[in-house]
Formats: sequence, structure tokens, C-alpha cells
Amino acid sequence: MENWFELVRNKLSTWMVGLIKLLPNFVLAVLAFILFYFGAKLVKKFIYQLLLKLSDKESTSGLFSSIAFVIVIVIGLFVSFDLLHLEKAVSSLLAGAGIIGLALGFAFQDLTANFISGIFIIFRKPFDIGHIVDTNGFVGTVEEIQLRSTTIRSFQGLHVMVPNRDIFQKPITNYTLSGDRRIDITLTLPAQTDANQLEGKIKETLGKIPEIANPEKVEAYYTDYNGDTLNLEIWCWVDNRVPKEFTKLRDKIIRQVHTAVIALNLPTPASSKS
Repeated sequence: MENWFELVRNKLSTWMVGLIKLLPNFVLAVLAFILFYFGAKLVKKFIYQLLLKLSDKESTSGLFSSIAFVIVIVIGLFVSFDLLHLEKAVSSLLAGAGIIGLALGFAFQDLTANFISGIFIIFRKPFDIGHIVDTNGFVGTVEEIQLRSTTIRSFQGLHVMVPNRDIFQKPITNYTLSGDRRIDITLTLPAQTDANQLEGKIKETLGKIPEIANPEKVEAYYTDYNGDTLNLEIWCWVDNRVPKEFTKLRDKIIRQVHTAVIALNLPTPASSKS
């Protein structure tokens, strides 16, 4: 019985000595973690303000600043464990985190691709909220840009969520940034048409349409003549920022061209296309 008691006492004494020796390291580890905690808060605030200036999106800035906060906290934990001589625990945590990260990477490849694409879209800004775009067969107004997908409201009133990976990997047309857009109209006319008279009348007519940018730059070129027909190609520039209005304006221009032909008592074009 006495031997057993002596054994327990010696064991407790050994633990107590080890604890006393480790006490300075424990205090230092706690202080280090506190330092990393406040450092993480400063890093979070700095990154939030920086990203807010770059992207103007509070949700994205908040997400990445929170990720930075967690990373600094994890580093602080590893440093504290190292000060407590828990190297094996740190190694086990790192190995476990690596395995889990690898497994999650394979399991969520599509999600990861959309996430990374969303980051590039947010910071490269090929388009912004309110811009009218054409991508992946969808034309409409951008209503929301998230890390996983972008929401587009089509001109039919439908809300379409397009994965960011598809937007990033495929061509995209930003009508809002394009400014002016050229309308090409080709007229196929009988060969006996007075070409110069028709060209002058069309330029005069289109020059009176207020929606046409730089009316003096309306251009007309004859592109083909085969003895029976004469092809006249008309170029003019219009506002491209609203595709719906662009379609209406193109219709208006074609009608005005037709009216100009009728007013001159010239033969109606055999066909027209734009």
C-alpha cells in the first residue's frame, strides 16, 4: 500500500515539476495568441477597407476579410502550440487539414472553379451591376454578382443565374461599355437606279434622325454590280447601350430608307438586310 502511495506521489510530483517548468511557456503562448488575435482584427479591418475600394462590394470584402482573420488566428494557434512544445499535435493538425483540403478540392471542383472565376470577375470588372451584357446565349441587365454566379434579368423578364466559370471562359459582350454601334444596311437595287441621287437622299434622310451619332459620318458604299442589280451598303452609328432601343432604332432607320426610295419614285429595293 505504501509503495502504491509513493508511486502516485512521485508521479504527481513529476507532473507538477513539468507544469512549473512549462508555466513560462504557457504564459508566453497565451500572450502570443492574444497578440495574434488583435493582429487578426487589424488585418481584417485593413483588408475589408482595401477590397471595398477595389470592388465596391461589401459582401465580397466582408468574406475575404473574414477569411484573412481566420488564417491569422490559425497561425497564432500553431505558434502557441509550438511554444508549448506540442509539435506532434501541430504536425497532426497540418496533415489532417491537408487531407481534408485535398478531399474537398476533388469533391467541389465546379464550386471551386466558380468561386475563383467570381473573384476574377469582381476585381477585373468586365461588367458591373446595371450593365447590359450578352453571355452564354443570354442578353439582359446584370442585377447581382456573387462569387458563385451572376444574375442577369433578360428582356423577357426572366432572372437567369449564370455560373461564373462559364462567364469567365466564354466571350462576353458588354453593351453598356461599347458606346456607339454601327448599323449596316445593304440594299439590292435594279441596275437602272440613279445611284448618286439615291445615295444623297439617304444621307440627307438619315442625317435628320436625332438618335444617329455624328450624322455627318453616315457612309454609303457601292459593293457590287453585275449588270442587273446594284448593291448599296449604308453605315451609320447609333447608341448601343440599350439593345432593346437599338432594335427599334434599326427598324426606324430601315423604314426611313424605304420612305426615301418611295419619295424619289425610285424602284423599291429588291431586298434589304442589316
